Amino acid sequence: MAGVEGERLGAEQHPLDAAETLCSRYQQAHSALAQAARAWPRERVLYLIWKDPWMTVARDTYLSRMLARIGWQTLPELTGGYAGAARYPTLKGDEPWLGEVERVLLSSEPFAFQDRHRAEVRALCPAAQVLRVDGELLSWYGSRAVAGLRYLRTLADDDNAAPRSSA
Repeated sequence: MAGVEGERLGAEQHPLDAAETLCSRYQQAHSALAQAARAWPRERVLYLIWKDPWMTVARDTYLSRMLARIGWQTLPELTGGYAGAARYPTLKGDEPWLGEVERVLLSSEPFAFQDRHRAEVRALCPAAQVLRVDGELLSWYGSRAVAGLRYLRTLADDDNAAPRSSA
């Protein structure tokens, strides 16, 4: 058996080996990202996860911490605690800090932002670049963490950056 089926079967029969392999891959991806991130500029970002009402992520979420690994500091400067609605603050659209946002990231989930939402987002943060991103890779931990770290590097690396919208 080859490919994904073979890996899954191997993981079921040898869970410790599979866990060690995953940990090793994570450590390698994390080290490579940390090394590269030293050269990248810091940015203030707004990561939107929902519309009507606009919702984002608190700084103590997995997703916000993933973005911080490449120097992208999420706004607003709020923590939400271990559980509950405070982890996903809502926006009115008139918050003064919205003018400080340099990049808006539109998640593919739980709300599937589309290109048609860019104009509304530009009204919130007129000076920011707007980029649609893969929410699964950025916010799902565990077995997707390695791919998430690699995706972050792609997002941050100017030579390999995902297409950006024009302002």
